Amino acid sequence: MKMNWNWLEGVVFISSCVLVALVMGYLAVDAWTTGSGPPDLTVQVGTPVRSEHAKEWRVPVTVKNHGDSAAEEVHVRVSLRGGREPKEEAELVLAYVPRKSQREAWVAFREDPAPEGVEAHAVGFATP
Repeated sequence: MKMNWNWLEGVVFISSCVLVALVMGYLAVDAWTTGSGPPDLTVQVGTPVRSEHAKEWRVPVTVKNHGDSAAEEVHVRVSLRGGREPKEEAELVLAYVPRKSQREAWVAFREDPAPEGVEAHAVGFATP
């Protein structure tokens, strides 16, 4: 029994086969060329923004992962410096930071943070 194919069915079948082959090839090349190093986290602090309704300052925090593997439960500590001792500290936890990507979050302070007086660093993380 011979089946007659519609031209549209043939085009859809061939294009889907090509698409699946391309995705499989991309995944194979990505798996072959990706290293197995640990996460490499850097933390950057943005410009503080005053909240209109609450009496606080909000500071954007960007965590970048330059490493070859993902990081889970990333703990970040942000300190507002006023001399040797921190005037105020805030912490945040990011659930997941994939490899070669970044995540953004915000922390709040009661006092006016000068951009040069805000320090942030990753305290710890887990690997999946």
